[in-house]
Amino acid sequence: MVDSTEHDDLLFAMLKECKTLPIFLNHIFGFLNRRTDFYHIATDPNCPVGLPPGLAEQTVKQIFYKWKPDDKTVEKPPTPPDTPSASKPKKQPPDPKFTPSDSYNGATYEHYSWSQTLLEVDVVAKIPENTTAKDLSVKIATDRIEVKLKDGTVVLEGELCEKCKHNDAIWSLERNKLCIHLDKSREVWWNCLVKSEPKLDISSLDCSRPYEELSEEAQAKIEELQWNQERKRLGLPTSDELQMQDILKRSWNCEGSPFSGPYDPSTVKFN
Repeated sequence: MVDSTEHDDLLFAMLKECKTLPIFLNHIFGFLNRRTDFYHIATDPNCPVGLPPGLAEQTVKQIFYKWKPDDKTVEKPPTPPDTPSASKPKKQPPDPKFTPSDSYNGATYEHYSWSQTLLEVDVVAKIPENTTAKDLSVKIATDRIEVKLKDGTVVLEGELCEKCKHNDAIWSLERNKLCIHLDKSREVWWNCLVKSEPKLDISSLDCSRPYEELSEEAQAKIEELQWNQERKRLGLPTSDELQMQDILKRSWNCEGSPFSGPYDPSTVKFN
């Protein structure tokens, strides 16, 4: 899971140079236009480059509300003692112990929160203060996860939504939190962490993929789009226009060509 504060110093320095938020945001979206396929509309659903119509706007809106602070602070009532139950875990309101990134493309429950990308899953579970590794029992199988305290208290238990690469699972303690990282066995979006949870609406997830996870072909196409956008900004011909000019130059004086004399592309108008 990417640390959302990793680039704070760089972004803050940029903000100070821009002086105002509108100018700062203008630079951000200008960069997306010049150097990425963010504004490129993918008309073919199988195209690895570009976004489906409307997804760019939807993504910006989702991220805006993801980081929007709550206007009201509601005091939570005391939590009753846990009792054994087979009922589904209830989705919880925002918990100050969990950050928005802890439930990115996932959900938050009473004792834990989980997030996902197309390739991996991260779980953050609340544990008592001063808990050590010896006080925990963490068992991760291909299709099941179990986290218990030494006294038998269940923190998280159930059958996973999909299979994971259990041999590559990693867990660590950070203050009063247990962090678990799982690699998915296949590239698919999970609609829950464990099957006893309420199911997520997959269509509401941010399904964009990081640049480095794209195929070499897709990365090359994005770089070509970036190059063409920069050429357009400078008033220079794009790759398609250069290719057309090359074909025109080679066929200029060929037999049957409507052109003759020295090569002069300015006399040709392309539609």
